[in-house]
Order: sequence, then C-alpha cells, then structure tokens
Amino acid sequence: MSENTFPKFHIAEGLTVEAKYLDPLLDDYRNNPLIEALPPIWDEATVANQMASRPVYKTEECSLPPHLRLHCVQRITRDYFQPLSHHLDLEQRISRLLRDGYVGRNPLTPNYAFRARKDAYQLITSGSIEGYPVNNPTSSGFAFVGISGIGKSSAVLRVLSMYPQVVVHSQYRGKNLSLYQIVWVKMDCPHDGSIRGLCLNFFLAVDSLVGSQYYKRYASGRKTVDELLPIMAQVAAVHCIGVLVIDEIQNLIEAKVGSASKMLNFFVQLVNTIGLPVIVVGTFKALPILNGEFRNARRGTGQGDLIWDRLKKDEEWEFLLQGLWKYQWTTNRVSLSEEFIQTMYEESQGITDIAIKLFMLAQWRAIDRGIETISPALLRSVARDQLQLLQPALNALRSGDTRKIEQFGDVYSSLKIDDFLNELSARHKRQERIEILKQELGFDVRNQTANEIVNWLTGAGIHEPVAKEAANRFVEEHFDSLDEVDVHQEALKFAIHLQQKNEPTDVGKKSEKKRTKITPVEADDVRSIVQQGRTKKLTAYASLKAANYIKDPMEFIS
Repeated sequence: MSENTFPKFHIAEGLTVEAKYLDPLLDDYRNNPLIEALPPIWDEATVANQMASRPVYKTEECSLPPHLRLHCVQRITRDYFQPLSHHLDLEQRISRLLRDGYVGRNPLTPNYAFRARKDAYQLITSGSIEGYPVNNPTSSGFAFVGISGIGKSSAVLRVLSMYPQVVVHSQYRGKNLSLYQIVWVKMDCPHDGSIRGLCLNFFLAVDSLVGSQYYKRYASGRKTVDELLPIMAQVAAVHCIGVLVIDEIQNLIEAKVGSASKMLNFFVQLVNTIGLPVIVVGTFKALPILNGEFRNARRGTGQGDLIWDRLKKDEEWEFLLQGLWKYQWTTNRVSLSEEFIQTMYEESQGITDIAIKLFMLAQWRAIDRGIETISPALLRSVARDQLQLLQPALNALRSGDTRKIEQFGDVYSSLKIDDFLNELSARHKRQERIEILKQELGFDVRNQTANEIVNWLTGAGIHEPVAKEAANRFVEEHFDSLDEVDVHQEALKFAIHLQQKNEPTDVGKKSEKKRTKITPVEADDVRSIVQQGRTKKLTAYASLKAANYIKDPMEFIS
C-alpha cells in the first residue's frame, strides 16, 4: 500500500462548528472552554424531540399507484425512530460522561498542551497513572451490551449527533485559544479484533476530522502495537477527544490470544491516565470479554453498565407500535388493536428492528397482492416467509428454554443474562465496598463485621468464647453472601450448632465443657425450641426438625 493510499472503513461523521460559548449553569463546568462550547444540558422533553424521527407521510399518497407506494413504505425503516425511556437514559449517561471527562482536562491549565503530549505518552508507556494532571479522577466509561437488533448503535449515534463532532476554538474571553476539539469519535472494532487495525483506524478518523497526517506518519512504518497504543493516547489527549465509542466489541472474540485483554486494559488506561471516557458497545456475545479487565479494572462513575434486552410487552411496547401504526400506505387503514399488539410481539419477540421491518414487509405484501389491508394473519404469514433465517432464534426466545437460547449468542435470554449480571454486580459492588472502606476507614471489614456479630450474639445470651468463634467462622465461610441473608439469625444458628457440638475454641479452652445458658426470647425462638428438646433428651437437629424448621429435601423434588 502506498503512502497516499488510504483504506476505507466506516466512521460516524458529524458536524464541524465554530466555538460558541454558553453558560453551563453549573459551577463545576464553568471556566472550561471545552464544556462551555458544548450545547446546553437538555431536559428529557427536549431530548425526546431531538431524537425522534418521523417519515414523510401524506394521506394523498395512499391513492398513488402500487409501484410508487412500495417506495413510500420504504421510508419506515429509513426514517422512523421512536425514542423510549431507555433512549433518554442513554442520552443522560453520555451527557454526564462527556462533561465529567472534560472537568479534569481544561486547556486553560498551565502547560496543558505540553503535558498532554509528554505525559500521556510516557505514563501509558510505563503503565503508570501517577502524576498526570487529571483533576477529576472519577471520569470513566461504561459497557453497553444488548440483544442484536434492539438499536444500540443507532441510538448511540443519534445521541452523539446531537453534539458537534469538531469544535474549532480561536478565542476564549478575549484570549487566543487555537484548538481543534474533537467531541466524539465512534468507530467499529476491527472484524478480526486487531489492535493494530484499531489504532490505524483511529489515526485515519482523526485525520479526516482535523486534517492531520497521523495515518501517513505511522501506518507505513514498522511500529509495534506497544508503540502505537501510547501514540493513540497522546493524540486523544492533544485533540481533547470527549468520548471514544468502540462499537462491535464482540469482534474481540476473534482476536489473537491475549489481544482482547490487552485492548481492554488499554481502554482502562485511557480512562485512568488522561481521563478520556470510553464506551464499548456490543451484543451479548461480548459479555465473557467484558467480564474481564474492562469491567473489573476501570474506575467507577456511578453511571453503571448498560444492558438492553428485548422489550417487554407493556405500555412502552404499545407506545412504540402506536407511533409506527400511523404510517400505513395501504388503501384501507386499520386501527391498532390488542390482537395486533400481541401478534407483533409474538412474531418479533420485542426486538424493535424486527418489528419495524415486519410492519414494512406486511405493507409491501398487502400492496403488491392487492389485499390493501394489514391483518394479524398477514403479519404471521410474512414472518414465516420473509423472516425465515430469524425463526430459529425467535423460536428459542418463545420457548424460554435457556439451553436453546444459549445457542444464539446475540439473542441471549434475559433469564440467563439477569442472573449472570446480578451475580457479577453484587460481587463487584462488595469488592469495591471492601476496598473503599479499607482505604478510607483504615480497618479490615471482615474483622469489623465479625465484631458486630459477636456483640449481637453475646447480647442474645451466647457465651463470649463461643460467640467469637462462631462469628469468625461464619464470616469466613459466608462473607460473600452476607447481603443475601439475615446475618444475625444465621449467625445465631451457627453459634447454637457449635455449642451443641461442644467444639473447642481457641480463646476459651478452660470453659469449653461448660454449657452456656441461653435465654429464650420467644416461644418460637430456635434457642427455646432447642432447650425444650433437651429436656426430652432430643438433639438440636431433632428438636428443630420436629418444630418444622428442617424440611425433608425430597419434598422439593418434583
């Protein structure tokens, strides 16, 4: 490839504008030209209006000849976009993320340009994040994962398109400020998951936006990936990139061994070192990848990762169809009925892209065959004939069978996803909470938890040596699930079990054989039940089983 030959790849393109500075209305954002050059922070009503897209529709077009109306129907998939609640949530996340990332990267900071060039390269090369002038250490990104066809990429692009892509700064408050600010860059992860390909595509994207020659400078050389990544970070810092969006992140599955982890670690370093927010977008196939370094190592902003599953059949689904139903070019219009709502859901399984295409295909067939009206039977017929390739995945979703659904990585069931993500979320939150408490409060959380349990057990009548051993062993064995149980009651059962077995303790060996007097609280208190059973020479197990606290496991087997 010659130096003047550039490869072609898709990059989302937006507007280039001259900087016009607005009052951001919040002190956090004032006196920062990168933030003041952005549009105002919109309310939800404004966002909904800006994101919405409606096809051109004229009632007189319904009288046009069939071959012309077929072209009119095509407008549905091209121009129809109905914002829903999750779209508004996405816009707010990106709005917060973008501005928060710029808080720590103010070009008015002394020596900003020099340090952006020098420190970004040196610090990322060394793998250190210490010393870089980022005033806002909480800037971050998030993972955006969803079922294929739910509109992730188009939604992200619609939100980004509400912002200029490049802002040209010349003067700020009477002072010269020569700067090309790249507000956002959205690009696809290379189909083979190549890190080198990602870097070169990034250079080419920046070149197309600001007229630089990074691709020409670095593509023809023999620079390794380890050399290209720091340069990419340097370019991002110099051009004040507001947010980097990497779509189709599931392509990392095809990457060479170790490459996926390396690329995601690099995204983490972009976040932590120069404060550049990174959003990675992909289908459910990307979940095993994102459960690695990107999810665990990146800083948390409270934005939370974003999961879009198929829509539920609720008022939002009906709202989507109500907007869609206005665009009928058949001679005979039909009203949206409950039967239509149900049929559309059954045939699309709540996947918006499929629903919109099904509505368009049904109109095509009705017009082409002279039926001139849509019916539930027609929708089902079109789905069988025109969506044949999708039927295996749709049938798996209809069945609700997790094993069948798992065969289609892009349409992973919410049944599986919810359990998986909830478990991850709970575990990571606990880990983060532990680390924060250790750093901020200066004590070991496990010891603190154990001490609290000891105090409660001794107050409930458990002898202190037994209470200490019970608390320590209970915390050690059950710490990861403490959020899911009644800690005090479960620890009490643990202590009673230890006491009944008369196990030795390290802290009270002289009193090991002494029975500890337990003061019952209520008649159905497990301690009272055990004491009453003891008078009948029953073990604790037998007493609790007789009181129906212990169930026969066979009754739970159908």
